[in-house]
Amino acid sequence: MTSTATDERDLLSWRISRRAFFWRSVVLMLLTMLVCSPILPYFNVLTWTLASALTALFYMWIFEEFQIWHANRKTVWRLTNRALYINEPDSIEPLELALTDIAAIGKLSVWSITLRLPNRQSITLPLVPDLRVTKARIAAAREAAL
Repeated sequence: MTSTATDERDLLSWRISRRAFFWRSVVLMLLTMLVCSPILPYFNVLTWTLASALTALFYMWIFEEFQIWHANRKTVWRLTNRALYINEPDSIEPLELALTDIAAIGKLSVWSITLRLPNRQSITLPLVPDLRVTKARIAAAREAAL
């Protein structure tokens, strides 16, 4: 663990989760299959399954699900007792978000964490591995910083 200041210490570090991306894709395909279920009596099961899978892939392409993965695949998020650092591969210095600048942590996300800022903006940490543990660690660090 590294330290950027004498009293700052690392608490957690992570990258985007392949597992979360996979399960998000599977759930999207299953939801698409459910939505396409009314056409099932008119087609055989194989055609219906292929149509559902292609529709899900099309949806993921249109709404840039693959872009989320591609844009963040090399990003490293690092939580310390003072801040959250976002190390993007193309930037010289990591983006720094002081824990005291986080107004709230979103509660309803299944794969990502949304951090609300006092100015009503939000930052989404996409496809976080061990979502509950990571969210709890951020919340505990934030409380300790306040």
